[in-house]
Amino acid sequence: MRDIVKKDNKEHVEKEKKHKKINKKKLAISISIGIILVIIAITAILYYSSRDVRQFLDQYLFRKNITQEKLNSIPLDYDSNINVFTYNKNICILAENKLMKYNTSGNLEDEINLEINNPVYSVNNKYLAISEKNSSKLYLISGSEILWTKDVDGNISKINVNENGYVSVILTGTSYKSVIATFDNEGNELFKTYRATTTVVDTSISNDNKNLAFAEVDTTGTTIQSHVRVLPIQNPSEKNIYTFSADNNKLIVGIEYHNNNQIICMYDSEITELKDQNNTVLLSLNESGKHINFSNINLKNFIYRAVEENDGLFNTNTIIEMKSTSSDKTVVYTVQGAAKDVNSFGDVVAINLGQEVEFINTRGGLLKRYSSLQEVQDVILGNGVAGIVYNDKVELINL
Repeated sequence: MRDIVKKDNKEHVEKEKKHKKINKKKLAISISIGIILVIIAITAILYYSSRDVRQFLDQYLFRKNITQEKLNSIPLDYDSNINVFTYNKNICILAENKLMKYNTSGNLEDEINLEINNPVYSVNNKYLAISEKNSSKLYLISGSEILWTKDVDGNISKINVNENGYVSVILTGTSYKSVIATFDNEGNELFKTYRATTTVVDTSISNDNKNLAFAEVDTTGTTIQSHVRVLPIQNPSEKNIYTFSADNNKLIVGIEYHNNNQIICMYDSEITELKDQNNTVLLSLNESGKHINFSNINLKNFIYRAVEENDGLFNTNTIIEMKSTSSDKTVVYTVQGAAKDVNSFGDVVAINLGQEVEFINTRGGLLKRYSSLQEVQDVILGNGVAGIVYNDKVELINL
């Protein structure tokens, strides 16, 4: 019996030792995790509060800096007029009546024959609506397939396609000042809207395919008068048009449906939201004491403006102020230098500083910082891809 008790005590002691070892191991792991979390928190605070720390970490830890010589590229060696743009995840080269689609590795994926040299186009989701500027032939493309082709009465000056493939085009050269033709994604003409005395500057179709909104300018009077009109696609009669008229001499330049079914209106002096027949100013573009160089409404549920600001005697910063159209959120990103141009698409903004380009998202995070030995001619953006355009090539960046 005594031997059995001794054996039980020994097993108990061994279990206690093992349990203590496990507890010590768990404690060590918990302490390590705690230290890692503290380091991450301190790093995040320093990253967002110190520009020097952010640039150091972006370059050496996150590897966000990229240079010209390390990228795949597409040569531009055509004899005729060349147009470069993005379509979905592809870089497109339109030259010699061919639309050539390249992937992010610079490899040619598809070619589509198009009788177009000077394009006007609109890209949304998987759809590309394109035409020769001031011609009468309209194409809708998805993937590598031409879904439909239409000959319209008039000269196509501007195109809009929504994410479902519904298309609206602004026509000139008729007996009217402007005409809007609207098509569904199968190429059926839904209706035409005729404007006798006003110039239509932009159109947008809601993502539920229910409404067409268009912006027009009336210059027949002593002052400029801008209007936004909304027309139900299922019953597009003049009596069903809703009209919002801006203050005199306020020039509208663009409109865009955002996902909450509100219409974002861009004027020469401000960006507003038109929803439920209420007009609200979201951003001023003519604010006293601020040098506002660039702005746009084409981001996904965001708008932005770029403010140039002097930082000392010889230093200039560009401040990108991005405001959500679905909440009260405002995101601010500051880049050193004066922006030569600012481009945007989806949730990405590209700030072209000449020989450097910074790509940021609408959360205010840096995606990539590109540097070159030569002046960047243009920057194009697509879904997860960017192109740096030069006279002889396009360099490709995965975002």
